[in-house]
Amino acid sequence: MIFKRKVYDKLIEWKTLAAGTSAVLLEGARRIGKSTIVEEFAKKEYDDYMILDFARENQDVKNNFVENMNDLDTFFRNLFLLKGKSLKGKNCVIIFDEVQLFPQARQAIKYLVADGRYEYIETGSLISIRKNVKDILIPSEEYRIKMYPMDFEEFMIANNVSKTTLEMLKAKFETCQPVDEFIHQKLLSLFFIYLIVGGMPDAVKIYIATKDIREVDKVQRDIVALYKEDFSQYAVSYTHLRAHETLMNLV
Repeated sequence: MIFKRKVYDKLIEWKTLAAGTSAVLLEGARRIGKSTIVEEFAKKEYDDYMILDFARENQDVKNNFVENMNDLDTFFRNLFLLKGKSLKGKNCVIIFDEVQLFPQARQAIKYLVADGRYEYIETGSLISIRKNVKDILIPSEEYRIKMYPMDFEEFMIANNVSKTTLEMLKAKFETCQPVDEFIHQKLLSLFFIYLIVGGMPDAVKIYIATKDIREVDKVQRDIVALYKEDFSQYAVSYTHLRAHETLMNLV
């Protein structure tokens, strides 16, 4: 299930205005749908695409970035051999998914964009993408877009609220006019559900499929557990960094 997301229009804007001179970096919290939306974008807006998921790529793929940035003919030949895929068509894109896990790929953007053969989309989780920049040159050729969980309008679209209704609501809002009472009550009920379900796509997907808040709660708990692991990981790193700084100040 692919939800309509407003960030898609921002990706279109990048492709129209800045693709070819920059890569786009879509950054945001984990589990908000970054990977899903960029793959959907690649399918619809390009002749062909390739995904490099740095949570899964093997060491040979990573070594190719380190060893062959000075020879991009060799880089692409090795990449296509290692991935068992080439890119067909004049308008193709390579996606660097979870780029924060392999900062050297992010640094390579400078040379890949200048080369001009393909366009590039990066995705990164908000906390770790700021942390994992030590010893790399952050490319100036990045067009950054921030992504967030689904807002109420996106939630309404996912729950089949019609385009006509949405346009009517916008018009009423802009002219400060009330909507009919039965529409108000229906949308207010949906808003209360949104407050419970939230905007994380996995939770929204389960709600739409089951209409069971208990099932939604299970998904939400899994997401919270994942976030707690992230927070504890970076809290430990931050504590060690502060302890090191304090020690150095005492020396």
